[in-house]
Amino acid sequence: ALASGYHNQPEMTQEKFKPSFLDETQTLFRTGGLGKQTAPGIIEFMGRKDNQVKVNGYRIDPGEIEYQLTRYASIERAIVFPIQVNNQTQLSAYCQTDKTLEIAEIREFLAKFLPVYMIPSYFIFLKQFPLTRHGKLDLHSLRELRETGKYLVNSNYVAPRNHLESNLVSIWEKILSKHPIGIFDNFFEIGGHSLLLSRVVTQVHKELNVSVKLADFFKVPTVAGLATLISQTQYNYQEPISAIPPQKSYPM
Repeated sequence: ALASGYHNQPEMTQEKFKPSFLDETQTLFRTGGLGKQTAPGIIEFMGRKDNQVKVNGYRIDPGEIEYQLTRYASIERAIVFPIQVNNQTQLSAYCQTDKTLEIAEIREFLAKFLPVYMIPSYFIFLKQFPLTRHGKLDLHSLRELRETGKYLVNSNYVAPRNHLESNLVSIWEKILSKHPIGIFDNFFEIGGHSLLLSRVVTQVHKELNVSVKLADFFKVPTVAGLATLISQTQYNYQEPISAIPPQKSYPM
């Protein structure tokens, strides 16, 4: 199930589609993968010849994202690579800067040049990238910053104001593996996607006995908006009398 070439891109078609060395009447597609033949008819996949990664079904070159990030004011250097969160592959961006930057503004900038699936879910800002004793970039230390939870959170954090918002925040934090999540944080801008959204909807129904439609969620992708929607009469949700829970505090 492969096309015969790239639409209106003859140069790329000529580069990627080559006559087969087995049968000149047939065409082979250069996938960018690297392999070796271990036995007749058996090829062992060794990896890729480039830095492309696959995220949620999309083939992505992190270098394109890194280039756009360095075009943003005050970001001197950027490294982007995939991470595993709840068995889902997501992009994490590490930015070298000595300024305090807003994640929402960076995402808005990237959206002008990149499709939404290439915009990182996580951003970590550092004044200086960690180096090995030989002066090379220490990728292992960069990865540990995410794995230990030492990533930047949006300075515009707003805590839950009532019991319903608190429950929704708790569900989001568990599924997205991010803490803290504010009630005005956009689900799709903090690492959420359609697969995780299905889990949120299922968990909301399980814990709150409320059935939220996926289409409604796309209209109100924040905890505050979702709480307002759920409070409407068609969802038959009743806020417990007492219940504004103790506010959580997070080091910023």
